[in-house]
Amino acid sequence: MSKPTLVFLHGFLGSANDWSALIEQLPDCDCIAFDLPGHGDAREQRLNRMIDFPHWLNQQLQQRDISNYHLLGYSLGGRLALQFAATQPAGLQSLLLENAHPGLSSVAERKIRASADARWARRFYREPLADVLTDWYQQPVFADLNPTERTQLIAERSQNSAAQLPNMLCCCSLAKQADLQLWLQDTSLPVLYLCGEQDLKFQAIAAQLATHCTSVTQQILAGGHNLHRANPEFMAAAIRQWLTHFYR
Repeated sequence: MSKPTLVFLHGFLGSANDWSALIEQLPDCDCIAFDLPGHGDAREQRLNRMIDFPHWLNQQLQQRDISNYHLLGYSLGGRLALQFAATQPAGLQSLLLENAHPGLSSVAERKIRASADARWARRFYREPLADVLTDWYQQPVFADLNPTERTQLIAERSQNSAAQLPNMLCCCSLAKQADLQLWLQDTSLPVLYLCGEQDLKFQAIAAQLATHCTSVTQQILAGGHNLHRANPEFMAAAIRQWLTHFYR
């Protein structure tokens, strides 16, 4: 029997290399990690609208002759994976989300988020990247990081091209993402939502989705917002268990 194929989408400021530790724990899978536009080796690529992402990802899949696969996205990558899955692409067998928001449901929430992302975009454009990242990783969602982990992340993320980050942050803002909660309620596509026990915000989001969406399974793992970095062994075990539903 052929190996299952897993496609990985990293978060904002990351790269395909972010998945290396997790991929090492999944030798029984064919793992393909993409650099998102504006990041890593795709830093010169540009998205003008979030709704253009499904076309971009379809091109990447076709270039690599990937036809049957499971899609895993973290944070921004998870939101983009949701956007892609909602187009009902052929060959997508399941969707795995790691601490990803399904979309805002009110105009007021969207306005608040758009304003916040615009402020960050201006800072990424105008200020030294390391200075902005120092403040970025002080946000509550990263509260589980210890000082050493925070310093290491800032050093790694400082390798990004600051010129592309403001565009990606604004065009893929949660404020511009479709509210995909209703789609999740209606879809028959199997969805695994992985969340960290220390990330209470996304743990609550996952619990709500699992309650109202029959296709969504929630699994809580030790860790915070970035599980594949902090806890690759346990996350890999959860993925292997999930895949047994498809390859018995």
